[in-house]
Amino acid sequence: MKLGLFLTVLAMFALVGVVSYYVNYKTDSREYPWAYSSDENIPLFVGKWSGKFIEPDKIEKKISLEIYEPYTKLERIFYSIGLPYKRRQDIEPNKFEGLLSIENKFHKEEQYKVRGSLNRKNLQLFDFHLLANVKEAPPYHYSFLFTEGFWEKNEISFIITIVFRKSTTPNNLKNQEPFLSKKVRVSLNRV
Repeated sequence: MKLGLFLTVLAMFALVGVVSYYVNYKTDSREYPWAYSSDENIPLFVGKWSGKFIEPDKIEKKISLEIYEPYTKLERIFYSIGLPYKRRQDIEPNKFEGLLSIENKFHKEEQYKVRGSLNRKNLQLFDFHLLANVKEAPPYHYSFLFTEGFWEKNEISFIITIVFRKSTTPNNLKNQEPFLSKKVRVSLNRV
């Protein structure tokens, strides 16, 4: 008798979890059309992108960008069955997070967390900025700004503004005005 009651409660709990999962997925598909779709043929903004760009000093660098899903399947499963799960943050419908990797001239990869936003009226337009270097601060004297992003199907592009500064000390970067900045258009393809 107790086993039957336990199995019934467990089945109800599982049913509520499954229904909750799909309701959450449908809600996320409406709120984040750039991240989720029931049609596999529709290209999404989330995913991995890769390409190259040439810096003003004529050095070619490899660049890759990964745009994370606002909520992963695992996060949605835990949330659907009522268990706590640490989320990155409560992400607004037009906001995204990701990871940018740039291979420097010494063939070492620099990784940066990024956060950005898509234009509310036209989801194909976006901008993003670096949150922090995942590793140590780079040893050279420049920083990046990312603007005028555009994505369509399997290609994205944006402008990197490379800002050169006189100091190589990270503490002095905040206090020093840039002495040179150059803009470079970057195009990435879906990986």
